[in-house]
Amino acid sequence: MIRNYTGLYSGIWESCSISFPEFSKFYSLTEKLQKEQVLDQFLQTVKSFRRQRISRKTFVEADQQLFISNVRVLLKEGLDFSDGQLELMFSDELIEVSRIFVRQACAFDPGLSFHDIFQALRNVWIMNGLQLIMGVPVQLSPSIFAYSLLYPYTDNMIDDPLVSTFEKMIFSERFRNRLSGQKTEPSSKIENIVFQLVGMIEDQYSRDEFPEVFESLLDIHDSQTNSLKLIQERDCISEEEILKICLAKGGSSVLADGFLVAGKLTETQKYFLFGFGAYLQLLDDIQDVEEDFKAGLMTVFSKDAFQVYLDEKLNKTYWFGEQVMKSIDLFEGQHLDLFKSLMRRSMDLFIAEAIAQNPEAFDPEYAINFESAAPFHFSYIRKRKEQFIPYNGFLLTAIEEIAYTENLRSENYKYEMTL
Repeated sequence: MIRNYTGLYSGIWESCSISFPEFSKFYSLTEKLQKEQVLDQFLQTVKSFRRQRISRKTFVEADQQLFISNVRVLLKEGLDFSDGQLELMFSDELIEVSRIFVRQACAFDPGLSFHDIFQALRNVWIMNGLQLIMGVPVQLSPSIFAYSLLYPYTDNMIDDPLVSTFEKMIFSERFRNRLSGQKTEPSSKIENIVFQLVGMIEDQYSRDEFPEVFESLLDIHDSQTNSLKLIQERDCISEEEILKICLAKGGSSVLADGFLVAGKLTETQKYFLFGFGAYLQLLDDIQDVEEDFKAGLMTVFSKDAFQVYLDEKLNKTYWFGEQVMKSIDLFEGQHLDLFKSLMRRSMDLFIAEAIAQNPEAFDPEYAINFESAAPFHFSYIRKRKEQFIPYNGFLLTAIEEIAYTENLRSENYKYEMTL
């Protein structure tokens, strides 16, 4: 299913301009200092919230509403998100879905760590965004729940140094068999959990009526397996193949999101969703460039990082994103313009943060020019970033706090039930 899209978007990437991005706003020194003050105030709120976490305080609705109010101030006054964008980000439906997901994840497997739950929740948010633009009610369906949990489990298993390569290969093959519809009996605890999650998707979508749902899951599995070449064959893999592997990995993931949201997709929807996923993968690879370089993992960016400046590749990524987002206009859902503007603003901040965190990978003059379009000084971002570890940027911190609160409530409830 995805080979044609990989080729199409590979061609788009190659044709993208290497010229500097076009920003609508630049920030003066005074404006940056004012916005940094807003962020400093927000950080104090986060510290207070986390101190209460440590003391295991039970948060009431008023606590959470106060925190959300502080987050909105940061995003509006510090990061220049519009009122409409904030309403979309903090709608009652999206927050309620987050709460429900955390509660259900804790009930499904009490042993899940908060890190795993939050990793899965990020995918829930992407799928909620797709529900908006596709005109589907924003809710937590069985397939969204199951699919979002699948990959923390499988990733943890594949990344576990105590599991041999042979065992991982066997697991991967058996997992693929289950995705393809074979009634494989689980041979371990992890397989039992993973197969249960696949079963939840089957309960919502019949394999006979919705074959592309399961084809898309197989495409993800095969793309992730193929991506092992990025480290196993790093000395002989071509730049063209690296690009196609990365595009396929990201594109197949969001394409599956779309199928699991709607069951069936038009050609236009498939085209956009694959491109959107490919774009998100490129952005992830930009931010992880130092980590990938040290690990010997070849991506579009890490391949030549710290040997050749990445300015032109980052510019191409920006214009690639512009091309991808154009096709969202062909959707028939709600808030299309608002969703597009929200993604543009979020991605611009994401790219700026990536440059701030990896200054050695870019020409100093290029970084200075990019910094002028960022609301904070890059030196300030690097200094304050330490306070967000292991969080994934300023934008995710807010919702993570809400999710953690729900997780803590679930833990308190389970504790009370044992008394």
